[in-house]
Amino acid sequence: MVQRGYLTSISVLPAPLAPHSFAFFPPVPLYCCLRTPLPSRLLLLFVNLSLVTLRPHPATLLTDQPHHLHRGIGLAFGGGFARGYAHLGVLQVFEEENIPIACIAGTSIGSILGTAYASKLRLARIIEKCREIRFRDFGRWRVSRFGLASNDRLGALVHRFFDSRQFEDLSIPTVIVATDLDTGDPVLFKQGSLAEPIRASCAFPGLFEPVQIGTRYLADGGLVAPVPTRAARELGAEIVVGISVGLHDGRRGAPANIFQVVSRAVSAAQKHQLESWERHANLVLRPAVQALAWDDFDRIDEAIEAGAAVARSALPRVLALLNRQAARLADSIETSQAALAGGAE
Repeated sequence: MVQRGYLTSISVLPAPLAPHSFAFFPPVPLYCCLRTPLPSRLLLLFVNLSLVTLRPHPATLLTDQPHHLHRGIGLAFGGGFARGYAHLGVLQVFEEENIPIACIAGTSIGSILGTAYASKLRLARIIEKCREIRFRDFGRWRVSRFGLASNDRLGALVHRFFDSRQFEDLSIPTVIVATDLDTGDPVLFKQGSLAEPIRASCAFPGLFEPVQIGTRYLADGGLVAPVPTRAARELGAEIVVGISVGLHDGRRGAPANIFQVVSRAVSAAQKHQLESWERHANLVLRPAVQALAWDDFDRIDEAIEAGAAVARSALPRVLALLNRQAARLADSIETSQAALAGGAE
């Protein structure tokens, strides 16, 4: 029953077989993952990600088109652990300037903050709560074959903190992106419970154990959609603003631990996905958070200010996009009224 209910709330973005265009090393066939132990699937997924520039990215291949376009802007919040607090600064400025939010797409921490905002929580309350959160509130160390920790506490945090527990209860249409470790495809959650999709989208490989939903083993959405601009477009946003905070740990030199090794490997792969997700954005914001490490949660004020600064500088472009949208809508209404008047005659 749980499997059936969850799977009906998932929209999978299919990835076609790659053409024979590889100069030297073809990617590891993803069907091999089905017969491979889960820890090895992560390695196979990284190999495929490293060759992403040689084939279409799955998130660019949506076949389902939105039935209608939402007025306002669609926000696509990328992952980045503590750096993701910059998303709060962007929301702060847009709220102050009464920028209408049409929908939200989130990956990893972007899924947490975006959903919290869509759940009718006041932004000040979200920031207040984020100041209190520490690793123990959403994760617990539990070394296993699949990871060093579990993020099961994140589900309980969502239930305690959010005003909404279901996608259907959110005040803003929202989509959460995770990665299917069997296929390497993005998975979009738009209906049903919020807690498990958020956990899945935040299950960074090597650190957190994958999250099982139904028959699927899911990991961090940033593996396939670092900034989920395509998901926001598919949700119905005519104007998409992507917020990228990056994943690199902010330090130079040799990595000091396994997390830095994995995060730098994922970051290197994501550099080659820029064209895939950027082309679905009307505007990309990059807060200056490179100096923050993944676990600098106590530097939340710096991250928020960085997000606010880049949002303020982008306001003229955002307002121009909204003005053009309003003009198109006015022209459409005028055309429709003229057609109706002509038919009446």
